[in-house]
Amino acid sequence: MNDNISAQKVQSEFAKGKQFKENLNLFEQVRQNEKFYLGQQWDGLKTTKIQPVTFNILRRVTSLFQSQVVSDDISWNITPFNSNDQTSIEGQALDAVVERVFERQAIKTKNRKVLRNGVVDGDLCMYFSFNPKINTGQLVKGDIVAEPIMNTNVFFGNPHSQDVQGQPYIIIARRRPVSEVRKEAKQNGIKNWQEILPDYGSEFVGEEQMTSDELVTELTRLWKVQNEVSEDIFSIPEMVENVYFMKVCGDVITYPETKTDMTLYPLAWASWIERNNCMHGVSPITEMIPTQIAINKQATYIGAYTQNLAMPKLVYNINRLPNGWNGDPSKAIGVTGDPREVIANPINGVQMPNGVFSSIEMYQSMMKDCMGASDTALGNISNPDNTSAILATQKASNAPLELQKRMFEQFNEDCIRIIVDMACAYYGMRNVSVNVKQTQPDGSQTEQKMDVLLDFDTLSIGAMDINVEVGAASYWSEIVAMTNMDKLMQAGMIPDPVLYLESIPNSYIPNKQEIIEALRGQQKNLSQQNSNKGVNQN
Repeated sequence: MNDNISAQKVQSEFAKGKQFKENLNLFEQVRQNEKFYLGQQWDGLKTTKIQPVTFNILRRVTSLFQSQVVSDDISWNITPFNSNDQTSIEGQALDAVVERVFERQAIKTKNRKVLRNGVVDGDLCMYFSFNPKINTGQLVKGDIVAEPIMNTNVFFGNPHSQDVQGQPYIIIARRRPVSEVRKEAKQNGIKNWQEILPDYGSEFVGEEQMTSDELVTELTRLWKVQNEVSEDIFSIPEMVENVYFMKVCGDVITYPETKTDMTLYPLAWASWIERNNCMHGVSPITEMIPTQIAINKQATYIGAYTQNLAMPKLVYNINRLPNGWNGDPSKAIGVTGDPREVIANPINGVQMPNGVFSSIEMYQSMMKDCMGASDTALGNISNPDNTSAILATQKASNAPLELQKRMFEQFNEDCIRIIVDMACAYYGMRNVSVNVKQTQPDGSQTEQKMDVLLDFDTLSIGAMDINVEVGAASYWSEIVAMTNMDKLMQAGMIPDPVLYLESIPNSYIPNKQEIIEALRGQQKNLSQQNSNKGVNQN
């Protein structure tokens, strides 16, 4: 095990990580991207003469990217290397654990937030932790918690590499209320918990204009240490890497250095557009901000021009109308001299050249095309006459996002591996529902759903082969399989309804196993009746 790590060392590593991000201008760039996404594109402008106009094209394109990448559901399959009854139960148990965490933590919903951060800020990040206070209805309390984190709050020990599991250490920065951190530190036995003082995280998005005196920056440091593991004194020791962590606020260690049984860093990381030799990616919004500014400026100029020059104006002789012009038809107008000599003529406004409108339309069109969001992909179709052509065009327009879809699949596979690793490290003895194969007296095998008490401490992520299927292919393949099964059943090629039901995915028919058992009971009774009839006839 390494020497004890001091709070000052963690703060020094944190300062080093911030300096790397500042050299990339990451904090300011992320802050600007966030403002442009939220529509605060004239932030800092102080004027009363003109009314700024905003065409927020960036947010619409970001929404398109989110919807296209997460449009397909997520499915996974956990398969042990060695196939037997015990490993089958373990695989089913881990599969159920992942499904439960995805459901309770709403990870599919949080993925939209993660993707939004990836488009706007450049990086996707999901951080997992274990909360021992969550009541799960099991013998052991505690469950896995998932949290989307911005890239400005994550610091790699080697910021020139995106390999998460190969990092010497990882620091997670959070802004938390001082009262909560002090309370937790006191519960953890920290004697100098009163020395935890608020600080100002002006580098973090959302706090650049606030001087809150109630928040403190909590740093969670993660690192790996190789430990010897042996079954008994006669076996050869095996080196296993375990994850350690500690928490620091200022010069106070709020959670002491702790060893876990995890072998993977609980952090999934990916970049929207990868940058060579750098942990941070590039946001598609960054390069389009100057074009968005140009579009807003032109739209504002057009609005000011229309307001000041394009509208017709009424010109009158002030000597004849000393009280000014009154457009109210219910009131009389006082004039000086002969009313027949009053001069009041309307003057048409100055028309704006058509080239100005063509210019702003060109900017908008080229901006969306460069970002991979054509009018067809956005649904702006004026004459949808040919459906096949429209679908083909939309499919072709979505092609630039294929790389991001593959990246998102790998990101979710990393998340699932982390969940399995944390379950093996923290869950202990828990009841899980699995399908257990049973041999009947006639030699046939049936599956029955049973609750099994499983010790997760005996499982290991290294002994599992996890295959994650994400995308429309897995979904549509099930639809095609169902259609083909229906056709085979109707054609009489599958005469046995039990075989038909066994070939259907469990998610399509509730209580499928109970229905199969009932059908088998009917078949058995019918077989006995036929057998009895044959005996009576003889």
